[in-house]
Formats: sequence, C-alpha cells, structure tokens
Amino acid sequence: MKPLICVVLLALLSACGDKTASLAPTDAVVAAAAKDQVRGFVFTEWSYDIPKDNPGECPEGMNITDEDFFSEEYAEVRDEVKRRYDAGDREGALGLLPADACKDPSVWPDPGHILFKGDASVAGLDLDSETSLASSGDQCAHNDFTGANGQAGIDNQHYRLMGCVEGYRPDGLFDRLFDTNNSILENGYATLLEIKLVEGTQAEGRVEARLFTSAGPITKDANGQVVPDMSQLVHDDTLFHSTAFQGEIKDGILTAGPVDAKLKFKVQAIDNYYWFRDLQIRAEMLSDGSMKGILAGYWDIKNTFNFLTEVYIGPVHLGRAAANNIGYQCAGIYHALPRVADGHPDPETGQCTSMSTVINFAAVPAFIIMPESSLQVAQQE
Repeated sequence: MKPLICVVLLALLSACGDKTASLAPTDAVVAAAAKDQVRGFVFTEWSYDIPKDNPGECPEGMNITDEDFFSEEYAEVRDEVKRRYDAGDREGALGLLPADACKDPSVWPDPGHILFKGDASVAGLDLDSETSLASSGDQCAHNDFTGANGQAGIDNQHYRLMGCVEGYRPDGLFDRLFDTNNSILENGYATLLEIKLVEGTQAEGRVEARLFTSAGPITKDANGQVVPDMSQLVHDDTLFHSTAFQGEIKDGILTAGPVDAKLKFKVQAIDNYYWFRDLQIRAEMLSDGSMKGILAGYWDIKNTFNFLTEVYIGPVHLGRAAANNIGYQCAGIYHALPRVADGHPDPETGQCTSMSTVINFAAVPAFIIMPESSLQVAQQE
C-alpha cells in the first residue's frame, strides 16, 4: 500500500463521537403530527449516482493522481516523508511534497482532467426541460445523458466530471462506501424531510415540503439499521433549514421542488455541507411508509471544490491524500469544474456557477422536531 494513502485510511478508521439527536416520540408529538397532517422522514441511504449496468467507457484512460504526476518528486522524498509521519510530524511530512493544489489551486496550472465524454445509463431528471448538446454553442452548453429507463435529456454533469475517476467507477471507493451505507451510519448528521398535506389526501394530494439537517446522528439498532418512527431534532442553525417548497403525491410518486438547500455532512475527516440549488425530489412512496428516490439539482462549483478538498485530521490538511486515494488531482478538478458547469450563469461573466448533480436516497418515517430557537421566532412572527 502506498504510504501516503495510509493517511486517509487512518482517517476513515476513526470513530464518530457525536451524541444522537433522535429520541422516542412522545404521545403529544404523534398527536400533533396527525392533527396537522404532517409526515417526517429521515434519510437512511445517500449515494452519488454511479451507474453499474452501463457506466460507459473512458477511451482516453482514467485520471491520475498527484502521486503519479509527481512520481519522481515523491520517490525522492518518500522515505523521509514516512519517517516524519511515523514520528508524529504529519505537517512536516506533507510539507516535503510538491506544492498542494488542494490547499491553494493557484499553485499549479491545469494538468488536464479527463472528462467522461460518452453516454451512460445514469439516474436523474431533465432539469432544464430540454435535450442539450455541447455542440449547440448555447450558454453553458453540455451533452445530456440517457436515463436508466431510456429517458432523454438527463442532466448529470457530476458524472461528466467524475466518470473517469477510479473512485467513482463501479466497485470503486465510493461505490463500496455507499454499499456499506457508511455515509449514513457514520454520519455526524442526518438529512430530514418534512411533508405537510395542503390539499387532498396523503395518498393523492398537494403538499408543502422542507429539508433540514438534524442536530446530530441518527439512532441505529443492534444490526446497524436506522430506527424508524423516532423523533429527530432539527439543527439549531437555520442555514441548514430550507424554505418551504411545493410538491405533489400522485400514483404513489412524490415530486417536489425546486428549492435551494444547504445540508451538513460529517464522516470522520470530512465536516462540511453541500450547497444545492434548484433541488428537486422524485421518490416512490412505499407500502411500508418509507420512500426511495433521487434528489436532482445543481451543486455550486465553489462549494464542490471546497467539499472535496477540506479534509482534516485535527489541524492537518488531508485533501491531497483523499484525492490520491480516490483517483484525481485537485488542480485538474479545479480547472475542470467551470467546463462542466451547466447552471446559474453569472450575470456579469455568463460563466455557469453550478453543476447538475444526482443523489440517490432512501428514507424512513420520523417525527421532525424543530429547535426551541426556531419555535420562538415562529411564535414572535
């Protein structure tokens, strides 16, 4: 095993120490939810869309890492890096390596990042209501995908960006991470969804929805499964509360959005949040009360780069080690993000500032409890 990759693996082996933010619901909580026709859900699965049936090919090859790109420089200092790291001088060890674009993307020119240029059977939605072509010359032009069920016009530029990265391919690092569900079970926070009936019935009707981040991790049973029908306390910071957005349940399918949402995510060395814009939900409402579907929207590209690179153990920055482990160069990603961006053009430059993205999710019933600070504000209003 490459010694510098060990740094990330050490991070992935550490345990979360957060207290749970979920409790058994009281009778009053259950009664209030029934009276107000409100249903809550806590996410039990969360994964990037990595197509397995038809992931497409990468004829130009796969992306390489800094460890490959700077192989001679790494070889010259490898023994001293390992010696310092083993001695506990992590910052000193990493300081021997070439300048780190994961900390400062301006230190290296574009090394080239291989984008996925073919077609693949991806999940997603037609976010811009048209079948787009990169050859059109339109603002933020891009090639759409074909959906797994043959739908045209699927927007998923996240896979354009990462489709030729080893860690984002079938049986790659993220595929294995999502299969084990560690992104949920070890997450310091949970994503919550609340649906309030506006008109009709809970089987067929108009709804008002909101997304939240929880105040802490979810409760799990002895088998490591998320416990349904628990009270989930919402995060006190309203940055992680979406505004209300409209939706509909019809023929067993929930569709809702669009809405902007910032959702916290914490797994060991990663403690950050996603910033999604014009997010939409499409999910199947299952007979046991749970749901399964997708979140599709636009991921702000500055937030994307920050999310990928702000990886720490204590004060030690490990963005490069994470990139080495997953299979890309931070400098390459930084320069590629504007090329794949397909949403929210800057009014002055015309450059798109967000990238269409798909999250697969599942959720079980829960009771959403607002923090006292939010309730006090609502009462004042």
